[in-house]
Amino acid sequence: MNLSGSRDDTAVCRRIPAPWSRLRDAFTGFWPVLCVVWLCVLATTQASAQAVPEPVRIDPALDHIDLSASTWLLEDPEGKMTLEEVRSASNASRLKPGSPRIGFSASAHWLRFTVVNPSAQTKVWWLDTGDRTLQELDFFVPDQRGVYQRQSAGSARPFADRPVPTASFVFPFELPAVQAVDIFLRVRSTGYLGVLVSPMIWQPEVIQARERADKTQWLLYLGMALAMGAFNLLLYFSIRDVNYLLYVMSLLFIVWGTSSSLGGFGSAYEYFWPSSPVFEQTAWMASIAVSSFFSLLFIVRFLELRRRVPRLLVILIWFFVLFVLFEFVLIIATGLQLSVSVRLLQWVYVIQVVLYLPYIVATIYAILKLAWSGMRQAKFIAIAWMPLIVAAGTVGPGSKVGGLSLSGALLMWASAFELIMMSLALADRFNQARLEKAQAQAALVESLQKSEHELEGKVAQRTQELQQEQTRTKALLDKNQDLLHNMLPVEIAEELSSTGSTKPARHESATILFTDFSGFTQAVSTMPADRMVAELNDIFAAFDDITDECGVEKIKTIGDAYMAAAGLPKPCADHAQRCVRAGLRMVDFVEQRNKRAPFKWQVRVGIHSGPVVAGVVGKRKYAFDIWGDSVNVASRMESSGEAGRVNVSAYTYDLIQNDYACEYRGKVDAKGKGSVDMYFVTGARSS
Repeated sequence: MNLSGSRDDTAVCRRIPAPWSRLRDAFTGFWPVLCVVWLCVLATTQASAQAVPEPVRIDPALDHIDLSASTWLLEDPEGKMTLEEVRSASNASRLKPGSPRIGFSASAHWLRFTVVNPSAQTKVWWLDTGDRTLQELDFFVPDQRGVYQRQSAGSARPFADRPVPTASFVFPFELPAVQAVDIFLRVRSTGYLGVLVSPMIWQPEVIQARERADKTQWLLYLGMALAMGAFNLLLYFSIRDVNYLLYVMSLLFIVWGTSSSLGGFGSAYEYFWPSSPVFEQTAWMASIAVSSFFSLLFIVRFLELRRRVPRLLVILIWFFVLFVLFEFVLIIATGLQLSVSVRLLQWVYVIQVVLYLPYIVATIYAILKLAWSGMRQAKFIAIAWMPLIVAAGTVGPGSKVGGLSLSGALLMWASAFELIMMSLALADRFNQARLEKAQAQAALVESLQKSEHELEGKVAQRTQELQQEQTRTKALLDKNQDLLHNMLPVEIAEELSSTGSTKPARHESATILFTDFSGFTQAVSTMPADRMVAELNDIFAAFDDITDECGVEKIKTIGDAYMAAAGLPKPCADHAQRCVRAGLRMVDFVEQRNKRAPFKWQVRVGIHSGPVVAGVVGKRKYAFDIWGDSVNVASRMESSGEAGRVNVSAYTYDLIQNDYACEYRGKVDAKGKGSVDMYFVTGARSS
């Protein structure tokens, strides 16, 4: 199944009516735009008459021959007819001239083409269907004895099953010398995208050349997009402006959707998951919804739509939510391969497209309105969207440039232009802020210069005193802040700095890591105290680096025990994987250190996942700590483990089994817990 002018914010909020009233008022000024959109949609649905098809003479001097005007059609509502039945005399009258671009239909359709090879030699040609989303395709062509041979393909099959490894479905065949033959193509869509066949006969080497050109274009686009994404991600980490992060997220999903290209089964499918057609279709649909979500967040925040056009923002949100709901239905039906009526799926697809169009129009209207009012950022985005509007509105899905679909090529490079312009908009915004800051500084300098003659001595002295005081204050604040960050997680430290207190929080899903050293008591009795402290400091400092790199939060050390946790204070989905990765690296560090250090240590690592309560206790010498039975179980995992091994509970094993190979130890007695299922982690699974 292929389911393929500035106002005060407070005053504005007081004047905005209730949600339904806001929606009504927004529509009052926006309905003419919606009417224009609907008229445009209706105007594009006109069908053209079809002339009686003529046999097609294959000219070997041509690169390709279009068969669209030479199509005979026969509809098979049940989808059970055989080639013999189609060719029978009783069904001859059912074959009618028609367009291969059938559109929405739940029936199977048989396409017949009469082709003549005037050459005295048998030649191999390739039939390109121009479609990449159909679930059922069967191609029939007679061999030298006149016996029809069958080739099959479909979007529900892995990429390797295609007769020719191309983006669209292509079938190779031979044409007998000086002979007219009938070739048949059976097509059927059991998804929601319909039947849009553009049959063309090509010279094999021409298709191969165009495929290489297509892949080159895609690789250039992909490289450019990834470079921009990496650059803006670095800017986000440097500047900490959320707009850069939203841009990067939008970019990633736009690239994903574009790489899947117009219904799925694009370059991403061929290169990254060729054996997962269902995942390709599901991921393509999801990428549209997620990219639209992040694009909307970016535009709302970047253009300040909540303050500038609050009523129009209500329309955007309503249409987007409705669109996502119907999109979610298609995603679920695709991912779970549900047996749903084809006509129902097609109606769901039409409805979600109808909902998406007003969302896009409303977004464009908001951007143009702000651009017309003189907002620089809106001008950049308006320019960025122009090529996308042209590509989406003026190019038919069957148009071609060389071999690449013209709509696909234009949309790909239009999206590239959009990504570039959005990046430039962010850069311009940063530059404008820098210029405004420079202008403010220049104005301040000018003001000081005007009063210099009267207050030069006093101002200079006072300025020096203030600068010294600011330096001391800043140094003290920075020192306190650094000290607080070293003692507590960043989120807790910021809450404590701003409010003076923190609230305990319950985390339903977290992972706790304990380490301990075998034979530590004996080592303490024989090793000088300063040497023991130096050894522990060296090892625990390395453990601190490992936890930072793995995204794990250090909790505390107790003697030779080291305690850390993931999934708190900020939740994350991969908390178990983070702790296991950190534990393996700790074991590896100690083993490598033993090879060069005179004192040999044997470390045990225990990990358990479950709910915990986390918070800061006391009012002096703050300490961030966690409590709960999960902490006790994690401690038992460590004490029940073995030196040089990472011992995990069954709860943690359930979370990491797809990423790490584990060795089941059976039920092991744990102090105060009885017999507990335990596992040794043997290493990461190869991808």
